[in-house]
Amino acid sequence: MANRHLVNRLLGGGEPVFLNQVHGCDVAVIKGRDNGLSGIATDKALAGDAVITDIPGLNLVIQLADCQAVLMYDPIRGVVANVHSGWRGSIQNIIGATINIMERKFCTTPGDIIAGIGPSLGPCCAEFVNYRSELPESFWKYSDASNHFNFWAASSDQLCDAGVLKENIRTANICTRCNSDLFFSYRRAKITGRFAAAIGLKQA
Repeated sequence: MANRHLVNRLLGGGEPVFLNQVHGCDVAVIKGRDNGLSGIATDKALAGDAVITDIPGLNLVIQLADCQAVLMYDPIRGVVANVHSGWRGSIQNIIGATINIMERKFCTTPGDIIAGIGPSLGPCCAEFVNYRSELPESFWKYSDASNHFNFWAASSDQLCDAGVLKENIRTANICTRCNSDLFFSYRRAKITGRFAAAIGLKQA
């Protein structure tokens, strides 16, 4: 709880929104002030692995330890989204599902979206020995000869497939396992904490 308050203070205040992340494909939508949310009161956190809002002052937080945070901003409609995309979410295309909901519920045009792929398990360390049973064949093209997978490239492709312009995508290209002095890494430590990726609209 103290760490969450610290994160929120470093974000400049506002109301944090944490999710009950389950490596699924559900997308939470916060539109309007009638939700009565309290992000710090995590006993009633929203369930899902992505969240979208058009409300200034909300900080959408994803917790990570090797998975990707994919942060999106529509500057035309004033909408932000944060996506927790581990390999399970990736094969379910939670990125595409989130953009689809941004289109339907917020009238976002995908070509307006600016997206960032945060620090996460890189192709140097994302080994999947049993990939034939774990990953669909459409993902095999992202592997090298040693069964390491480039999920950064997969996420970039999913963004583009959903209509985001290539020039509007930025990837951190930082592997969390290789940089465990800076980031928590489940692949390296197994029992570990989580770091936060957050995005929000500033209040006027």
